[in-house]
Amino acid sequence: MNEVLNGLKFLVGSNEYTVAEVDGLMRKYSLYGQVTYSDCRIEIEPTLAETRKHNVIIHELLHACLFEAGYDEQDEEQVRRLGNVLTQVLRDNDFAFMREVVDNNYERAELY
Repeated sequence: MNEVLNGLKFLVGSNEYTVAEVDGLMRKYSLYGQVTYSDCRIEIEPTLAETRKHNVIIHELLHACLFEAGYDEQDEEQVRRLGNVLTQVLRDNDFAFMREVVDNNYERAELY
């Protein structure tokens, strides 16, 4: 198991989603990962390659984003395709320009 992934937290809307590696998702359910909205939990199969785990986390986060935006029905193929591209975009690009900027005069910079 990857201790770095266990306990990762992501704020999606007003909810904090936590990542946990859970044995048996592949064996029991033929799943790489799953998200449960009631407890804001993303579960990942621990036997996956690290790069696949990252992709699965992004995939499940997309489900969480859609759910928090009010989309109860989701197209799995569309989430899979977007998740694959979004994983690559997040991995291969620098998003530092979007992070909060703290200086002596402001606690955080406005993004808009």
